[in-house]
Amino acid sequence: MKRIRCTFGIAFAAVLFLLPLPLIAEASPVCGDRQKVIDSLSAKYSEEPVAIGVTSNGGVIEVLKSPQGESWTILFTYPSGPTCLVASGEAWQDLEDKLKGPAA
Repeated sequence: MKRIRCTFGIAFAAVLFLLPLPLIAEASPVCGDRQKVIDSLSAKYSEEPVAIGVTSNGGVIEVLKSPQGESWTILFTYPSGPTCLVASGEAWQDLEDKLKGPAA
């Protein structure tokens, strides 16, 4: 019985120790030189900028997507220079096209 408790205790401690690792990985932003980030996304996913905006603090938000929307990325460029990945995903849809309906 002691051996089972000991094994369970070690396994439980290992789970508690490893649990924060994904949270740490998600909290670490991926940042770099804007042109290098854009070039990398273009080469790897064929993503190109499709929308851009300036934030109140002077930062720049950009949306990049692949030609058919198979993948997309949102970037934030700080006024001080680095560009960071904010979000990425699949199946991008342009709402304006959806709201207009089929072209006549």
